[in-house]
Amino acid sequence: MDEIELLREVRAELPAARAESRAAARAGLMARIGHSQPARPRSSFRHRPRLRLAVAGIALAALLIALPIGVFGGGGETQPAVAQVLHDAAAVAAAQDPVMPGPGQYVYTRSKNAYLNVSPYLPASERRPCTQRNPCDMTGADEWSVLVPKVRESWISLDTSRQGRLREVSGKPRFVSAGQRANWVAAGSPPLPQPGQVEDSALSGGGGQFDAAGLPTDPVALRRLIEARKIPGLEGPPGEAETFSLIGEMLRETYLPAAVRAALYELTAELPEVELLGEVEDPVGRSGTGIAFTDRKRGTRHELIFDPATSTLLGERVSIVRSGMYGFRAPPGTPIGYAAYLESKVVDSVGQRAPAGAGGVDNTVACYDRPSLSGNVAVVHGPDPIATCAEVWEEGAMDARHGPSSPDLVACASEYDAGALVFPVADPAVCRRLGLVPLP
Repeated sequence: MDEIELLREVRAELPAARAESRAAARAGLMARIGHSQPARPRSSFRHRPRLRLAVAGIALAALLIALPIGVFGGGGETQPAVAQVLHDAAAVAAAQDPVMPGPGQYVYTRSKNAYLNVSPYLPASERRPCTQRNPCDMTGADEWSVLVPKVRESWISLDTSRQGRLREVSGKPRFVSAGQRANWVAAGSPPLPQPGQVEDSALSGGGGQFDAAGLPTDPVALRRLIEARKIPGLEGPPGEAETFSLIGEMLRETYLPAAVRAALYELTAELPEVELLGEVEDPVGRSGTGIAFTDRKRGTRHELIFDPATSTLLGERVSIVRSGMYGFRAPPGTPIGYAAYLESKVVDSVGQRAPAGAGGVDNTVACYDRPSLSGNVAVVHGPDPIATCAEVWEEGAMDARHGPSSPDLVACASEYDAGALVFPVADPAVCRRLGLVPLP
C-alpha cells in the first residue's frame, strides 16, 4: 500500500470535519508554521494513537488531513489551536488596565441581551392537554416561553457602600417556535413585556458583583476555586459546562485585575472540549474570536466571543444543538439567549432621573431575633444600625417578652454585601462565629 492509500484509509475511519472547523484549523496550522518559536508545551494534550503515522515523509500531509478532527473532535483532549489562541488572549489581557472606580464612583455598563421568559410552572393536573388542532412543544398547552430582548444599563459601586442602579428597556418579544406561540395562545395570551417598557430600580450594595480583589492569579489555583464554587457571588451547579459559563460571567466584568483576566484565559485553554470557532460575529455584528462549549446533556452550546486585540468579552450566545431541547421544537442552532457588551466605563454618578435611593449610602439594617443567621429578621433602614434595631426591639416587633426595652446588641457586616446585621447578644465575637466581621 502506498502512502496516499494509507492516508485515505486512516481518513475514512474518521467523522467528517465541519467546514468552519476545517477553516479554523487550517488558519491555526498556518499561524503555527509561520511562528519561529516553538509552541509552549501542553501537558494535558494527548494525541490520538491511530493518528501516529510512522512515515516521516508524509507527516505534514497527515497533519493537514487529521488536524480538523484532532482539534475539534471533542474527545476530551485540550485542543492545540484553541489553546494557542487563548494563551495569546491571556498575554493581551495581562497588559490591559482594568476599569476600576475610585471612592464614590461607579462602574457603568451598557449591554443588549435577550433571554427566555418562561411561563409559571403548572402541575400536571392543571395543564391543558395538547391536541391535533392545537399542538404544543412542551408537556402541556399552558407552558410556554418567549425571548425578550432588553437594553440593560447598570451602575455598580464596588465598595458596596452606596446603592447602584439598574435600568432595563424591553424590546419586542419573539417566540422561538410556532409551538411556543401556540402554547401562549392556549394559556390565554397572558401579557408580555411591551416594547419600550422601562424597569428602573436601585441596587443594594455591590449589585451582585463578586469580589475580585483576593482572587489568585495562578490559573491552576483560580480554576480550583471556580470548580469548587468557592468564589462568593459566583455560584452554580457542578459540571464543566457551568464552569465555562462562570468563566464567561467573570470575563464580562471589566473591573477584574489584569492578572486575573489573563489567568481566566489561561485556565480556559486547559478545559477539555472547548471548541475554537475562529472569526465570528457577536450578537450585534461586531467581529471577534469565538470559543464554545457544548453541553450535550442539556443539548445547548454556549459561545464566548472576545476581541483578540484587547481581550475584551464582546458577547455571548446560547443555542440548542438538537431539536426538542428545553421543551420545544426548533432547528439546531436556534438561539435561546444572547448578550452583547457595548460599553463599560467609570462614572461619578448614577445618571439622570435615577430612582429613589440610587446613588445614596446603603443603610440597610437586618435586625435578628437571636444570634443566628437562621433566626427571624426584620429588614429596616437607618444610619445607625444599633439605634435602629434598638428602636425595633423597643416597639415589641422582635420579641414581646422583652417589653419596652432592647437587649444588648452587636452589629456585624458581611465581607461581600452591604448593610449591617444586628444580633441580640453582648459578645462581639458573635460576628466571627457566624462568618461575619465586626461592623466598623
